[in-house]
Amino acid sequence: MAGAPGTASPFSFLPCFHGTVMSSIPPLPRISLIALLGLAAGSATALTPDDPSRPALRQCEPAPQADCRNADLRFVNLAGKDLRGGDFRGADLTRADLRRANMVGAKFDQSRAIGADFSQSYLAQTSFVQADLTGARFESARMSGSDFSGAQLVGADLAGAWANKVRFVGTRIESCDLQETKLSYSTFE
Repeated sequence: MAGAPGTASPFSFLPCFHGTVMSSIPPLPRISLIALLGLAAGSATALTPDDPSRPALRQCEPAPQADCRNADLRFVNLAGKDLRGGDFRGADLTRADLRRANMVGAKFDQSRAIGADFSQSYLAQTSFVQADLTGARFESARMSGSDFSGAQLVGADLAGAWANKVRFVGTRIESCDLQETKLSYSTFE
């Protein structure tokens, strides 16, 4: 904490802490040790913060054609998995690792995938209607024919993605990396 005027904070040598009142920084959610052990083992165990106001999310076993609607898949490692045709509508995939996964035809409508990594994934004919994809990574993903209508793509990385014939109708696209992204025949309205 900052001291009286004219006195230096013990963290004043760090510009980001100079004058910062540490009590104003929100605490990180507590995570159970069992959930952390499950994450290390690569399971789909959810990490549950101590937030009683958050509605309960259900569990699922991600697989082809899986019903993972409203599932809690935060921080889960699904890299390289076959998730074709899966139903992830309303699921929370915050910070999930989905690199190189096959999600052709999957549904992520109204899901929350903040900071999720879809890099090098196969997302053809996949639906992300009204999904929150803030800070998500789609680097070199194959997403031709997908639908991002009404989605939030703020700060997303789509560098090198194949996004041909993709619908971006009403999509919020801000501060995104679109370097070398293929957007032929895509719809923006």
